[in-house]
Amino acid sequence: MLTRMYNIKKACSDPNSKPKFLNDKSIDAAISIIVKKFPIIDLKKHSHAFVNVEAMKQDIIRNLSLYYYTFADLLDLKDHILQIFTTMDANQCKLDITLNYDLTAGYLNLVVNYISLMILLSRVEDRKAVLGLFNSAYDFSHGHAEPSFPRLGQMIIDYENPIRKLAEDLGPLYRLINSALSSLREIYFRRNISAEQQREAQMISLIANPKQLLFAAQTNTVACEYLSLDVMDRWIILGVTVCHNTMLHDEGLYSLYQRALQHGLSLRLFRDEYILIYPMIQGFFETIKGYSKKCQEIKEIYLNTIQACRSLHAHRRQFLRTALKELVLLISDQPGLLGPKILFIWMGLSYARDEVLWLLRHIAIWPNIVGSKKSKDANSNTIGDKNLHELLFYMIELRELVLKYAKVISRYHTEYIDGYDAIALDEMMSNLKNLQKDDYELISSCIETAAKIKSESTNLVAMRLDWFRFQAHVSAAHSPFQLSAYRELSIMMNTMVFHSKMVDLIPEMVKETSDLSIYCFYKEQFDEHLKQCLSLAIQSRYSISYAFISAQFVNSLHDMCPEERDHIIERGLICCNMVLEELVRRTATVLSQLTHEELLLVQKLSPEACGQLIAIAYANQNATLTKNQQPLDLKMPGYESIRTNREEMTDMDKYQMYLTELCAAAGFTKEIVVSDHIFAPREYLTQHLERHIMNMTMNFLKPNEFETPKRPSEMLTLLSAQLSVLQTVNSVMNFDLTRFFNDMMLQQSQGLDCHGKETLASTYTRWYLEVLLRRASAHHIVYSDHLKAFIGLNESTSLPFAPERYTDTHELRSLTQLIGPYGIKFMAERLTWHIASQITELNKLVKEHREILHLARINFDKPDKMREITNQLSTYDPKEKRSGSSDKSSIAGSPIDSVIQRITIIGEIVAFRNLLFDALKDVIEMRLPFLMKSLKGVVDISNELQKINISEMSTATGIQTDVDLALVNAIQAQAQNNRLTDPEEHYVTSCLLMVFVAISLPKLATMKQSFFKATYIAAPNNCHTIPLAITTIGGALFFLHGRNDIPERMREFLALASSVLLQLAGTPEKEKMPNRQSVYILLDQFVTNCPWLNYSLMESCFPYSLIRSAYANCYRQDDRTI
Repeated sequence: MLTRMYNIKKACSDPNSKPKFLNDKSIDAAISIIVKKFPIIDLKKHSHAFVNVEAMKQDIIRNLSLYYYTFADLLDLKDHILQIFTTMDANQCKLDITLNYDLTAGYLNLVVNYISLMILLSRVEDRKAVLGLFNSAYDFSHGHAEPSFPRLGQMIIDYENPIRKLAEDLGPLYRLINSALSSLREIYFRRNISAEQQREAQMISLIANPKQLLFAAQTNTVACEYLSLDVMDRWIILGVTVCHNTMLHDEGLYSLYQRALQHGLSLRLFRDEYILIYPMIQGFFETIKGYSKKCQEIKEIYLNTIQACRSLHAHRRQFLRTALKELVLLISDQPGLLGPKILFIWMGLSYARDEVLWLLRHIAIWPNIVGSKKSKDANSNTIGDKNLHELLFYMIELRELVLKYAKVISRYHTEYIDGYDAIALDEMMSNLKNLQKDDYELISSCIETAAKIKSESTNLVAMRLDWFRFQAHVSAAHSPFQLSAYRELSIMMNTMVFHSKMVDLIPEMVKETSDLSIYCFYKEQFDEHLKQCLSLAIQSRYSISYAFISAQFVNSLHDMCPEERDHIIERGLICCNMVLEELVRRTATVLSQLTHEELLLVQKLSPEACGQLIAIAYANQNATLTKNQQPLDLKMPGYESIRTNREEMTDMDKYQMYLTELCAAAGFTKEIVVSDHIFAPREYLTQHLERHIMNMTMNFLKPNEFETPKRPSEMLTLLSAQLSVLQTVNSVMNFDLTRFFNDMMLQQSQGLDCHGKETLASTYTRWYLEVLLRRASAHHIVYSDHLKAFIGLNESTSLPFAPERYTDTHELRSLTQLIGPYGIKFMAERLTWHIASQITELNKLVKEHREILHLARINFDKPDKMREITNQLSTYDPKEKRSGSSDKSSIAGSPIDSVIQRITIIGEIVAFRNLLFDALKDVIEMRLPFLMKSLKGVVDISNELQKINISEMSTATGIQTDVDLALVNAIQAQAQNNRLTDPEEHYVTSCLLMVFVAISLPKLATMKQSFFKATYIAAPNNCHTIPLAITTIGGALFFLHGRNDIPERMREFLALASSVLLQLAGTPEKEKMPNRQSVYILLDQFVTNCPWLNYSLMESCFPYSLIRSAYANCYRQDDRTI
């Protein structure tokens, strides 16, 4: 009923959830009349105002019936509760919490819950409007008022001032409340003490008396030791207030009342509903004659409470942190202590829970209450506790230890009941007198059940219920058996009941003593405490406790209120997920900061930093300093590790500690169960860290689309820094770092990662293809076979990047280590696809000039005819404009120009791909030397066909075969897409393509940029890569056709090329071809790179003396240029 009334109050106070009829303008007049005249409503007299109510009567009844009948149920419950109170008072029951604990605690809880329920009723907004509107609609529908409405309306009127009405209802029943609270006096004074007194009494210390460490903890009031102080405050303050006529004149109860009032400023009603104690009491007492003195005393207590209770509870929390930490350390080391010392655990958890509840209630109200009062303490207006998270963590850890070793506790207490409690109770049984038959059967049944504790059929719930019934029977005045005369029996039975709960009710005991589901209803405090915890490095390891608190939200559910189950569970899931998200986000932030610090340390060892140090040292050595000038500060790498005081923490130390604490939080537990859902913090953290590291890597690589990406060596440095930081995470969380890093980097070697975002492989592939190689095709960048890198030779063209810093051996090895063999394969496939695209475009040119090329093939030894053919192919062809090529670097000129341009592009791509494979081979030889030697041995002893069969495996390690099988597959795929399905036609086209390339070579001699620079073994227009292109595409094309005539076709190309080049030597046009000797060198490089040709064959086609003289001439010209 409390839950239902609480939900109604919350619904009516929220404009978004209150009944829609209360906001309906058409019935505003009717609602005003209902509220004004409640509970007497004359529908006939005000019929004009209720016209719309009558029209909407069915909807009103359907929507407000839940509200109305909840109030009706409350009316019935009120009658039954008052009847129970009256019956117990008439039977003159004797309540003593030290004897009949269950009966007394149950009675006081019923009294307090009844009071809380009536106060909640008085706080429901629009209660008159809801009840009156429903009754009016009911009257219109049935012709008469709802039967319970008159009494219900009277109850609403009576409880406008709930405390006064409650005092009228419960005042005459003061005897029972008086006796119950009087028995509580000694216990309450023993429990409600300061932290210093608790420390001196060593209340929950296991090591205070080492000799008694293995003995069971025993007291005469065992159930009262872990009784909530918050509950006792409610019993005392509400009980004495409603029975003020008699209890305030009892000195013992009045002193108890004063002590309870000094404990705080508010009192819990239900969940987050509370009542301000002093305004309630003062407002009530001021209406009573003769209570002016009491009012003055209450004001004095109020002032003292404001001054003292804040520090009182702060010191208690401080004491409980150390005490619970001690318990956690001892129990973690010796779980067997949970058996004899479980009472200490319940006491510690209960004390801590009381302090948390007190703090949650007072955080919001404290600034409003004391804000207007001047104080010397600047922090007196706040009661926040920065160390609260540590207390919560120890509570959670103790809970988990108890649940983990529940079988140890159960086994110990089973043996204890069987070996001691049952025997002692059996002996006491023989001394009992004046027991009635029913009472005898109840107590004997309890003792028999205790004696059979080891039997599987034993029902301990029934035993505890029998003991409760026994208390109820013998506590009545007419019972001949007086429980107070047999105090030892009562103490022994209460102790045995406690021990029985340790056998089968451990989860319920955990919930009773340490349930923090109240946080579900303090959303703002939950969020604020979590953020505060994560913002403090030293407290951040305790942040995981809030995820466990979220799992406890389901404890606030009631079986008879299923309507809020889904909402509470969802709230728990959302909060748990939010805790883990915040933890991961903060961890990722610290990880980024720590990675940045690691990166700065690595950069201090870079050549750039070394150059700066040399410059500073040189400047200091040669500078002439005046008296006021100081030399430049020269700090060598490692300077940051020099310390004079270890307590002085660097930023690196702070980040390391912060990260360690955060990872300790995530690694505290394997899983957190929230209802039917399981959260795994470690997996949660690793998954989100993987995403964060990927994002951080990609942002570092290329902050925006227009910037040049970082060099691979810089990215490898970042990766090393990240790995160093992750090793710190691994040392704390102990997760599989190798698998984590391999999985993450494996994704970076693919085109897209698991989230569909770009990777290192795709970014570098696109940049090398679309930027670097495109610059090379525009002659801004040159491939140097000597330097094994692409370099910039054109001084007139300024480049936004240094190409050699992206393509030299060191950088490409770094790239290989970044993206791995899979990434190199991905990049090589894209490069191969571009080569195949260029071949497709060349095939189109061949088809357009098929007849001319056929003539060139059969007339290559006829100079005049070849000159005529060359002139025809050198003429501008407008069809080239309409070419289907999408390559921006294609030339809209003669066919020969187009062939040279495209074959050069292929050569540049092949050269870059060879660099990649060489870097891959170097890295794998360094990482897997034995495997590489074995594979090389296999390749060396294989014939041509066998090499083709193992081509894919060898290419994956950087070892290239004579025939590029990947290019063969790409050409075949594009041929099928272009409907080039006739094998014979395709073969002829391939042959003519080689002819076209051969007769195009003399054109290079007319180009100024074809000059061969011996220093770099390169030509400014990259024509020196043409031999690589011819060898690669020739091997691939003629292997595709499967005629085993690759050597023949290569010899045919050599014959054609040699013929057209020899014709240059004797023609009168040689003056116009200053770079013909550079073209001769291309023929030599072609034979050198081609595995199917040799120098003997070349000597039969082309005089080697021309090649020697060409080399000598190019070297001389290069020397003059230098």
